[in-house]
Formats: sequence, structure tokens, C-alpha cells
Amino acid sequence: MIEQEVRFQINQSLQAKGWVLDPSSRDQNVYFETAVYPKLNKIQKKRLGQKSPDYTFFNGHQPVAILEAKKSRIMNLDDAFDQAGEYAENMDVEMIFASNGSMFKSRHLKTQKPLILNGLEVNEPLSPNDLRRFQIEKHHSVATINQEIIASRRQLISVFSDLNDDLRAAGIRAGIERFSEFSNILFLKLLSELGDSECWDSMLIIPEDGLLKYFNEVIVDKLGNKYGGEVLSKTSIEDASILQKIILQLQSLSLSSVDEDIKGVAFEHFIQKTTDTQNDLGEYFTPRHIIRFMVELLNPKFGKKVYDPFCGTGGFLTETFKHLSRQVNHSTRAYEILHNKSIYGGEITATARVAKMNMILFGDGHSGVFKQNSLKTDSSEKYDYVLSNIPFSQKIPKETLNLFEGLARNGDEACIMRCFKSLKRGGSMAIVVPEGFIYNNAHSNLRRHLFQNSSVHLIAHLPSGCFAPYTLARTAIMFLTDKDIGTTDSFFRARVGNDGYSLDSARTRLTGPSDLDDLSFFFSSLKEKDVDLSQYPNVTTVSVNNLDSATKFYLSEEWVKSSENTYVELQEVAYLKNGKTITQADTTFGSIPVIAGGGGSSPYTHGESNYDGNVITVSKSGAYSGYVWWHDEPIWASDSIAIQSKDEGKYMNLYLYLCMKAKQEEIYLRQQGTAQPHVYIKHMRDFPIPALSLEKQYEIVKKYQSAQQDLKKAEQRINKTEHAINKLISSMYSCNPKK
Repeated sequence: MIEQEVRFQINQSLQAKGWVLDPSSRDQNVYFETAVYPKLNKIQKKRLGQKSPDYTFFNGHQPVAILEAKKSRIMNLDDAFDQAGEYAENMDVEMIFASNGSMFKSRHLKTQKPLILNGLEVNEPLSPNDLRRFQIEKHHSVATINQEIIASRRQLISVFSDLNDDLRAAGIRAGIERFSEFSNILFLKLLSELGDSECWDSMLIIPEDGLLKYFNEVIVDKLGNKYGGEVLSKTSIEDASILQKIILQLQSLSLSSVDEDIKGVAFEHFIQKTTDTQNDLGEYFTPRHIIRFMVELLNPKFGKKVYDPFCGTGGFLTETFKHLSRQVNHSTRAYEILHNKSIYGGEITATARVAKMNMILFGDGHSGVFKQNSLKTDSSEKYDYVLSNIPFSQKIPKETLNLFEGLARNGDEACIMRCFKSLKRGGSMAIVVPEGFIYNNAHSNLRRHLFQNSSVHLIAHLPSGCFAPYTLARTAIMFLTDKDIGTTDSFFRARVGNDGYSLDSARTRLTGPSDLDDLSFFFSSLKEKDVDLSQYPNVTTVSVNNLDSATKFYLSEEWVKSSENTYVELQEVAYLKNGKTITQADTTFGSIPVIAGGGGSSPYTHGESNYDGNVITVSKSGAYSGYVWWHDEPIWASDSIAIQSKDEGKYMNLYLYLCMKAKQEEIYLRQQGTAQPHVYIKHMRDFPIPALSLEKQYEIVKKYQSAQQDLKKAEQRINKTEHAINKLISSMYSCNPKK
């Protein structure tokens, strides 16, 4: 049986999209389980037998799609797709969906690809009209807006760049000031496309010489009165012809049909100018797919309060509004709660107005957004959930740091503490933090406080470039629950190498599933931790040790192992020693390779060795920290860890090397640090070595040595052949070729 909560979430989402589930309605077009039989023909009934889909969608009398639902704790929807596909074939249906309540995925059976609507993958139920369009076109990718508008979507960057030039000509400074000016006009245009066009229409017809006065004295007050506070600000543009030019340029676009909002496009082109010069407020755009992932991870429930103390343009707020709206019934009281008692945000800059605008455009809920210094605003224990991307590297006055009971020593820690303190008892949060907060010892006191006073479930390390062009700083998502009632014994660490977009400046969408998709499946339910980690190579378990001791507190990452084998720790069977660092200036003449932080190459040579061979090294620092080497010949171990068996009569050196090399990627995951990654002896001590007999070790080693000999002979043959060919061809260029 599907869990009642999952079924409720799906039903609410379907109703919000216009589907009719009520059996008493003549317009019913979605049928649950066996209720679909009266709508099927004899052939379809015979093919189905005693089985039935969870949900069947109809267009008139014809079934057009199948939805299979799984319990919330089911993290992989492949089985649901397989089951839905079987039903779909029996019913001559081409589109299938799978959901566990929080996750919603689609597939087109003929192409075996996700459904794409207007260039974006479908991740929520489609409306009846949109689903009908897929049925008509019989393809996984459909555009419901005309080609002219899609073209304008691609041209938005160019159009907005031109408008940026106009604002520059008007003397409006780059950054927040120019962005705020532009967002005023963009908001009025988008509002007009949603049906509230009085102000926009008036600006189109009012004479140029009265335009500035009308904007500042009529429109600003009118919208302020309508939405209960400052939404627009008076324009700083002094040349009415420039304001009129911008209005006319935007009038030609149909922006509401373009899947970019103020934050996704205008923010890209105006705030970026601030970061190019000086961005002392730490503001930058959080990509929409990161926001969606974090909202799905936190999965806030309707009726609870959600807060972003550093909300910027309101990306987390608008996505949360959409998430909560899918859970709402159609009562007046429910709408009152959603619009006025659910979503809250604070922002220190004028960007707070843009957050209000975004909330209005997405369906309202703007009344909880305030322009404030959230670090100084007491929000202690007011909210059930916190979602935020904290501003990095802020310079915070000492009196503000003192508000956090000695647990915040700098701006990053103060922002994290503000998020945590804002939670009610039992509350949950998902926030973006600098990766340095996760690794650096300087932050260990605050990390320990969070582990002591909540259940940390996930720390997901995002790829460098994820927030380009605003910052190249490495970042991580921290997800925790049970504030003040839970403690953390262990948590999952995930390395996100592929977030679904290219990591260049273009940040284009990649095909296929991303690591974030895998994590969404993995964390669609947190009720069980006995998942098979071997299915998720980028996820490891981290144990929290000596939590009550400030001096002995540390984290240890578990290695992926099989329950069918027994293991010994590397430190039990081998010596692990740091090499003796040497610079090129300190070397003497000789051919002994110096083994430092590289990935298979020696930076220079030395006249002495500190190991005679038959030794393993692991690079300690740099991009290749964690690289495992094997050395038959003498070496000088420098910026590396040297490893040798304590007793080769029990564990062969080469066998230890082969075990470690087989786990090379997992060793790389032990890297710590941001600008200069490191791997230390402490990361290698508990490396698991399969406890094999010496005889079985020898069999493995012998196969490896035999393969190496074959490779060496093959390389010799290749070199010999290349030499002969070069000699032959060179002779063709010789003036006196030998006969």
C-alpha cells in the first residue's frame, strides 16, 4: 500500500494542476487503482489481468499516462518505472511517471528519455493541456510556447545587456543600485502579463515629460498601498527618454512565457557587475537547480514556518512557496496560512524589495519578507525550517559576534549560528556554507555544537565553479534536523562532481542524471540508514567521535566494505610514516626520484634515498593528494606518506599496494582543504585490507607481476617498431639513402 502521506501529496499536486480526481464528478480524468477498469476496453482489461496502475490519466475516453507511486522511504524509482512501463504497454500508453511524494520523475516510452517541456525536464505533474500536447506530438520534448518567444528567451541575455548599457548611460551605478532600478521596471512588466496591467499600460501612453513624475508619485504609492509596504522605490533615472526606451524595449517581449525570473536573468547581469569590482555584502545568485534540491531535501510541510535570514532575491522563498502550494487544499483558511503565515525572509540590502516582487509574481506570500540586518534581528526559536545560502566572508563587528554566546568568531560562523538559533526546538535546516567550515580546525567548536544539538544527516560538497561567475569558492550543503533534541553519531558525506550543469562560464544543462538526482533518491526518506552504499559511490558514512570532548573530538570517514569479507586495518599490518620534505635547492646531484605531491611524476631527483624500494607512497598535498604509488627502485619520500608492511611473511607490500590502488577514487575523497587539498596519515590508518592468506595474496600478486611483464614486452615491441618506421621514413628524406 502507498503511504497515506505520499498519496495525499500526489493528489494535492495533481489537483493544483487542474486534474479531477473526484469520482462523483462527471469531469473526472484521473483514476486510482482498480477504479480504472470501467474506463478500459476489453483488450486492455485482458492484458492487465488482476493488476492495475496506481494512477491512470485520461484524455476523454483514452488513457494517456500512468503514474506509479512508492512509499516515501523508497529512494530509487527504477522499480516504479519498470512497473509503470509494463502497465503502459498493456494499455497502449506512451508516458509514465514515478513519485515517492517528494520526488517526481517522467519518461517517454518510445524514446526512453525524460519528458522535456519548453527545454526543461519535467519534475512535477503536468497540466491536462500540457500532457495532451505530449500525446499529440508523440515525442519526449514539447514546446508549448511559440518559436518566436523561445527565440526571445535565448535573446534575453542580449536584451538585458542592452538595457544595462542604457542604465549606465543614465548614470546609475553598477551592482545593487542598477539592479534595483531595473527590477522596478521588470516587475511592472511581469505584473502586467499576469493580468495586473494598469500601471504598465499607463506608462506606455503617458507623455515622456510626465513619465518620471507619474512613476515616482503615483505608481510607487499605488503598489505600496496595494501590497502593504515598500515594493517599488522611486527611480533615480533623471532622463525620462531612457526610462521610456527601456519600457518600450520590454513591451515587445513576452517574459512570463520565458522560464527565467528576475533572479535567474536580471540578477545574472547586474549583480555580476558588483562582483567584478567589489561585493562586500557576499551576494551572489544561487542556481535554481541547487535551490530545488535543497527544498526537496528539507521537504517542508504545509502549516509550518520557513525562514531564510539571508534571502537575497528570494529564490529559496519562491521555490518553497511552490512546494507548499502543492500541499494546499482549496479552503480560504489554507490560502491565508500559505500567503501570510508560512514563508519569511530577511535581507540587509535593497534586494529585499526584489524578494517581495518575486513572491508577488509567484503567487504572493510577500508579507513575511523584510529589509533587515538578520544578524542583529532576534529570530530565536521562531521557525520550523531554515533554508539559506549564507553570505560568505562578512566582516562582522565584535558587538554582533557577542550575540552568539561565544560560538561565533567570524562572519561565516555568525551567519550559521543565526540560521541555527532561528529554529524552534525540533526544527530542521538546509544551508549552503563555505567548504572551509566543514574542514578547518578553526571551526571545530561550532561544528561540535551543531553535532551535539541536532541530527546532522548530510554534508554534500558541491563542485568548484558551481556558483561561477560570482565566486569560485568551494561550498557545501549542510542538512540537519531535530534541533535541541537530537545528537549526531554519524552522517553521510557526498561529493557532487556533476550537479547537472557544465562547470564552465556557460553553465549549460548536461544530459543524463546528475549526482544531485542520485542524492535526491538517496534522501527522499531519512527513516532508514541501512541503504546499500555501494550503489552510491560518491556517498560515504562519517562517524562522529568523542563528541563530548573539546580536545579529542574528531570525525572519521568509513570505507565502503563488503559484509561477506573480513578485514584488518592498514595500521595493524603496515608502518605509515611521513616523508622528509626536501626542496630542489636542497638536493644533491643524482638520479633518485623525489616523491612529492604529484600524480605519477617526480618533480626532480636527488643523490640520496630514504627508502630502497618495495614501498608504497601516498601523495600528501595538491590536486593529486591521495595518489597511490608503487616503487620497486630507491626513492626519496618527500611530501608523501611512505607505507611498508610490518611483516611480509603475513602481508606482502605489493598486495597492500594493489588493495589501496583498487580504492584510489575513494582515497581521493579523503582530501581536506580548499585552496590546497591534503591527505594525512590519519586518513589512511583504518584503510581496510582484506584478510587473505599469504598463499592467496601471492596468487594475486603473481597475476599482477605477470601482467606487468607482458606490458613491458609490449612496450618494447612498440618502441622497436616505431624506431624502425621512423628510420624508414627518415631515409626517404635523405639525399644519399643507403642501398
